[in-house]
Amino acid sequence: MRLLSLVFLTMLLASCGFQLRGTGGYDLAVESVSIIAANSHSDLADELEDTLKSIGVSVNPGQEAEYVIRLASETTTRRPVATSGNITVAEYEVKVRAVFSVSAAGGKELIADTALSAERIYSFDSSNFVGNAEEELVLVEEMRRDIADQLVRRFSATLRNLNSGDAAEDS
Repeated sequence: MRLLSLVFLTMLLASCGFQLRGTGGYDLAVESVSIIAANSHSDLADELEDTLKSIGVSVNPGQEAEYVIRLASETTTRRPVATSGNITVAEYEVKVRAVFSVSAAGGKELIADTALSAERIYSFDSSNFVGNAEEELVLVEEMRRDIADQLVRRFSATLRNLNSGDAAEDS
């Protein structure tokens, strides 16, 4: 009976369009992209490269490519948002913000400087500094993945809008 219930629940979730986060496909019809980051050791640039490669886009840093993604800045901030009864920090907010632009190989700007951000709040245990630091690192990595996904979706939507505009002009 449990197996039948599990199968039924799985079919129900599949039929309603449910997808685990990060498993949705991109419809980015691009062959090659060059990523130029203000910080040569940018973790966000590495995450963006991994995301693009996972969907079949060739990433050619510093070489000719169809499009150029420029990461102007990436900042990570942390601030206390709640205190405990003994006036120690109980929760922190971590925020990652990135500014990017996209242009075609010919230099035509498709997306002007645009800021994307992600933020998370986590509980802080003053007796577990190592655990807190690890949790913050995991959250920052997760937020970078979110920002890379947002950037690719924005890029894809911009290209769709351009192509639909070109198709309307041809009609």
